[in-house]
Amino acid sequence: MLNEFHRISINGRYIYCYLCLNNAIVAKNLEDIPEFLDTILKTFPASSRLDDWQSEADEVMPSRLFEPQIDKTHYNAISQEQILTLKEYYQKNELAAILVETLLWLGISNLYGGFNSNITFKELESVIETMNDNKITLPDFSIVSSLSVDENSGWGNRVNMNDFLIQ
Repeated sequence: MLNEFHRISINGRYIYCYLCLNNAIVAKNLEDIPEFLDTILKTFPASSRLDDWQSEADEVMPSRLFEPQIDKTHYNAISQEQILTLKEYYQKNELAAILVETLLWLGISNLYGGFNSNITFKELESVIETMNDNKITLPDFSIVSSLSVDENSGWGNRVNMNDFLIQ
């Protein structure tokens, strides 16, 4: 199945990894993603301003939140209260933190160069390995199968994340 993702756009890969995160939360009975974080995560595939999205993503990235040299005044997109909420969430829900980190890197990793399938493929592969290592069912590939790498120079067309969530 993994090789099928070579024909899926970055947006499709991102959506699939977001669905993996949701499956992990359900399967391992983790706390729901804080709403403000979920909003940032869901914005990526619809965004026409990925540089702005990256600024928000940088601030909610688990590894960055725990860097001792980052000054509190560095944060613009999230409040001090939200910083504390995220730190607590990531500490209590380590698997979710790992998946969020990888998901954000998938979104950021190919922002400033020409499309290269292998860059985001590594992050996708890491998410799938994490899911398999934790014996969590992967989402159905068909959910993202229409999001072709041939659209929008590999990025895929802008889409609303909620259209891909199974209710």
